[in-house]
Amino acid sequence: MLQPRRKLVGAAVNSTLTLGPGSRCSSRCSSSSSSSSSSSSSSSSSSSSRLSLVRLRHPQNRNRVQQAPWLYLVATGAALTGFALYPLFVLFRMSVSDVGPTNLLSGWNVIGTQNFTDILATADFWMSLNRTFGLTAALLISSLGIAFFCASMLLTASRSTNIVLGVMVFCWAMPPIVTSSVWKFLLDNDGLFNSALKAVGLPLVGWLSSPNLAIWSVAIVLAWAGLPFSVMVIRGAMLSISPEITEAAAIDGAGFWRTQFSIVFPQLRPTLWILAVLTVLYGFKSFDFIYVLTKGGPGTTSSTLPVLAYFSAFNGFNWSIGAAIAVLTIIVVAIVAIPYMRSVRKEVAE
Repeated sequence: MLQPRRKLVGAAVNSTLTLGPGSRCSSRCSSSSSSSSSSSSSSSSSSSSRLSLVRLRHPQNRNRVQQAPWLYLVATGAALTGFALYPLFVLFRMSVSDVGPTNLLSGWNVIGTQNFTDILATADFWMSLNRTFGLTAALLISSLGIAFFCASMLLTASRSTNIVLGVMVFCWAMPPIVTSSVWKFLLDNDGLFNSALKAVGLPLVGWLSSPNLAIWSVAIVLAWAGLPFSVMVIRGAMLSISPEITEAAAIDGAGFWRTQFSIVFPQLRPTLWILAVLTVLYGFKSFDFIYVLTKGGPGTTSSTLPVLAYFSAFNGFNWSIGAAIAVLTIIVVAIVAIPYMRSVRKEVAE
C-alpha cells in the first residue's frame, strides 16, 4: 500500500522539478499580457469614440462660443430696457400729459410743458429746491471733509481699526428704514437725547418738531448714514498711494497732517470728484430718511424735491405734477454732475 503512494508523490515532485518556477511565471505573464492587451484595446476604442464625439460636437461648441457674447448683450439690454429705460420713458411721457385719478389707467392727454410751467410758478418748488441744495452741501462737507479726517485716523492696521471699520460697515449696511426709525426714537421729544438734556437740567430741544431744526436734524442723520461709505472709499484710495511718497515727505520734515493735506490730498482728487458726484446723487434722491423722520414736516419745512414729488403724486393724486418734479430733479442732477465727470476724465487722461 505504501509503494503506490510513494510512486505518486515521486511523480508529482519530478513534474514540479521539471517544470520549475519559470513555467509558473510564464503562465502568469501570459495571463497578465492578455488582460493588458484587452484593456488597452478597450481604452483605445473608448478614446477613439470620445474623439469622434468631440469632432462631431466641436463645430456646434464653436458656434455657441461665438454667439454667447451676443446672447449676454441681449439679456443685459433687455434688463436695462425693462428696469431703467422704460420707466424713464413712462416718467417723461407722464410729465407732459394730464394724468389724474380719472384717466390713470386710460389714455393720457398730452398738454406739453404746462406741468413744468405750473411747477416753476409755485413757491413750494423753489423752497424744496433750496432745501435740497442745503442738504446736499451738508452731505458734501461730511463725505469729503469729515470722511477724509476719519480715513486718515484709520490708516494704521490695528485691532482697534478693524473693530471701528467693522462697526462702520454694519451701520452702513443697515436698511434706511431701520436706521431712520432708530434715529427718530433718539430725536423724539421724549427720546433719549431730550431725556439726557432733562437729566442735566437743560431745556428740551425739538429736534424733529422745530421748523428751524428739522431739516438740519435730517441732514445730520443722512450724513451719519453715508459717512462709512465715504470713509472706506477714501481710506482705500489712501492705501493705494505709494508709501515712498509719504516717506520722502517725512524725511523732509513734514508732519503727519502736513503730509496728508499737502501730499495725500492732491493724490486723491479723482477719487474725491467721483465721491462728490455720488454724494450729490445721494442728496437729491434721499427720500426714505426724510419720510420716516419728519414726512417733510413740520408743515413743509423739511420737504425736499423727492418728498414734494411723492406727496404731489400720491397725496394730491396729481401724478403728472409729481412726474414733472422728478424730471426737473433729473435735469438739475445732470447739470450738476456732468461738469464733475468731465473734470474727472480730464484728470485721468492727464
